[in-house]
Amino acid sequence: MAERTCITCLCGASTQEVLLEPSIESPVLNLCHCTACRAVTGQLYSSYYPLQTPPSLDNLREYQQSTSICRYFCRTCGAHVFARFKHERYFVAAGLLTEPPQTRSVKHWRVNDSRDGGLASFLQGEQETASECWLEAVSESLQPSWEETPVLEQSHKLQARCHCGGIKFYITSPDATSREPHSPWPDLLVPYHSGSSSNPEDVKWWLRDENSRYLAGTCTCTSCRLASGFPIQTWAFIPRSNIVDSGGLPLEFNSATMQQYESSPQVYREFCNRCGATVFWHCQERPLLIDISIGLLQANSGSKAEEWLAWHTGRVSFEELALDRELVHRLGTGLKALQQNR
Repeated sequence: MAERTCITCLCGASTQEVLLEPSIESPVLNLCHCTACRAVTGQLYSSYYPLQTPPSLDNLREYQQSTSICRYFCRTCGAHVFARFKHERYFVAAGLLTEPPQTRSVKHWRVNDSRDGGLASFLQGEQETASECWLEAVSESLQPSWEETPVLEQSHKLQARCHCGGIKFYITSPDATSREPHSPWPDLLVPYHSGSSSNPEDVKWWLRDENSRYLAGTCTCTSCRLASGFPIQTWAFIPRSNIVDSGGLPLEFNSATMQQYESSPQVYREFCNRCGATVFWHCQERPLLIDISIGLLQANSGSKAEEWLAWHTGRVSFEELALDRELVHRLGTGLKALQQNR
């Protein structure tokens, strides 16, 4: 029997009931790591459940990703809500279910596209050898949806780009200006639920490995889940002085196709208003330090950009807020196992 469930995005505009496809085992979470999924969402993956009946597309913006795939995201907060293959099958983003099934197994698709394992490095599961994006594979398509954009990394700066190309910027290597921001500790390093996040010693925690790399990590907080549409968000913490446009000029919010959403007082999120990719998180408390969604990065080494980023493996940020407890447990176990093997 099909399962009826509710979904909602961060701003609430996309709240509705949907009917999940009964032929798919919902406790199996399918994650696609293909280049298109990463660029169009801003995540290291995308993850959907198939729907039995077409949903309401009110308040959503459509992005024609390819001749066969459309994505639908919220006009206000940018959350990815639905995907459609041709005119036949609809899918709902896994992070929006208000009562998600507890993940019993994970299947990874197109991991080779990541070149370094991507999120599959942290989240153990079966790897599917099919060459299609998951949205196409379950729809019995044999054609890939998008050709990979050539990587344009230079030795001193790293390009970030969304799928439609409306948002493009560069990260520069840590320098003297990288130590100028002041910031409390992030939940990734000092859990909010167990103590104060104040940083009276002004530790520059976003700089790692003798200031040669930036900190990166995973987050499962409610707002990140509902703003992206997916259960696991990955962020890199980058000083604003190290984010520039193609001409080397400082970052400007709300330029080109970038749209801002104030998710809580003085807390801001940016997304591409053409393809829906998650781009930035920042706040008034630490205006000189910006969170960048890692799925946009185009590093030569692969999607985790490990020559630029030092991944924190000791904790999943806001893991206490995750609805899918089994999934966050698997992720935390995989991160710690990776740490022990280094």
